[in-house]
Amino acid sequence: MALLLRRMYDVYHEYLIERRDMRSVNLPLGGSPWLLASVLALYLYVVLHAGPRFMAHRKPYDLRKIIRVYNLLQVVANSVLFCWIVFKLFFVYRDYNFSCQLCRFTEDYRGMEEMYLSYAYFMLKVVDLADTVFFVLRKKQAHVSFLHVYHHTAMVIGTYFGLLYVPGGHGIMLGIWNTLVHAVMYFYYYLSSYGSRYSGWWKEHLTRMQLLQFIHLAVHFGVPLFFNRDCKYPRFWMGIGFLQALVILGLFTDFYIKSYVMKRKKA
Repeated sequence: MALLLRRMYDVYHEYLIERRDMRSVNLPLGGSPWLLASVLALYLYVVLHAGPRFMAHRKPYDLRKIIRVYNLLQVVANSVLFCWIVFKLFFVYRDYNFSCQLCRFTEDYRGMEEMYLSYAYFMLKVVDLADTVFFVLRKKQAHVSFLHVYHHTAMVIGTYFGLLYVPGGHGIMLGIWNTLVHAVMYFYYYLSSYGSRYSGWWKEHLTRMQLLQFIHLAVHFGVPLFFNRDCKYPRFWMGIGFLQALVILGLFTDFYIKSYVMKRKKA
């Protein structure tokens, strides 16, 4: 038992202290994984157990004003981050390699800029967890689906480890796509708060946009993973990006078929 605990400690020390990118170690939630693990554990406990029990005999809270402000802030934050990344990569530096973009672990301006952009993206995924809390407080537990909870949790974990090991680089395309989709999505949520007449036609197109996102990301990570053996970007993270894109694509495809294709057939 002692040998097993020692081995676990050695693995923890090697991969979460010695091999990580130390530039982000002092940033909030960017240091020890235990604080982030506690946040996620609390999130899952609240939205799956404590929250539903707390709301069982209560009326739904009217959070429309709070959610409208939250949605607009999300639109602004995601739009700014999307525009900043695209502007710098394709109009200032103009050296993004779609088949193999390496990470910069330097402490010069560009290296630190990519690290901070990765950190900003990670923090946006932490803020996204509030979506589920709003569902619970509004007694919309049906919206707290496996797809919803898995996607939010996996994105926080994935972006955290991305910040630790591969900030920027080839994986920055995930940030480009995701901030664009989320800017559109939260604007849709904002309009939806005023009634379906303002947003009804957006919903299916938004889901199609999400499907396109994961198809492209699967290709983006899959091509260098399987066909570019000379790429020095860590193959492990290429594989994680590729598999995650396929998993989410499968879940969203299932959602799209059940929500739109099957309903049209029944109609």
